[in-house]
Amino acid sequence: MYGRYSRSQTGQGLRYDFVESASLFGCHEGYIPWLLHQSINAAQSEPFKWHLDIDEALSKAGMQDEILLIDLKPNNTAGTLNLYEIADVWGFSADGWTPIMLRLRGLFIDHDSTGIDHHHFTLREEEIDQPIFSFLYMAGSLKNGELVGTWNAPRASPTNSALLWPETFRYFTSEAEKFLVMSEDGSPAPIALPV
Repeated sequence: MYGRYSRSQTGQGLRYDFVESASLFGCHEGYIPWLLHQSINAAQSEPFKWHLDIDEALSKAGMQDEILLIDLKPNNTAGTLNLYEIADVWGFSADGWTPIMLRLRGLFIDHDSTGIDHHHFTLREEEIDQPIFSFLYMAGSLKNGELVGTWNAPRASPTNSALLWPETFRYFTSEAEKFLVMSEDGSPAPIALPV
């Protein structure tokens, strides 16, 4: 399950409110390809390394203070909640496909869902686990400033991992390294939200 939520700062912390169900993938309805298309020029073709700061990209698209969330286990029968905010997406579009790396903020990770309204909730910044990275791929690329292919992610299966060749892996790891700033005690330093 993917959703678009509004996010606001309150006296109790960050308030998240459900706006609508959303799709991240798909050339015609997915937020990731749509936001990417908004940011490229008419001559852009593969190979193309790209980055979307989701806060910034949604704001430019007229959706200030809105974010995208993933429920990683929407059909979970264990009574736990697994919600992650998508902070950034990096892609490497080449040869008709696009491996991507997501930087996530863990809002609820295998958290007991009892008494939690996952459509409206508030969290303190220190309760959010970050950074977390995830890799997958989409069947699509860019030619002459246009999206080509379906831009769909594969269906869940044991064989849908993103295969990363050295150039792609180096790009993703160099970008992830920028967020792995360590505090004095060796733990990841908190990452401030844009104001």
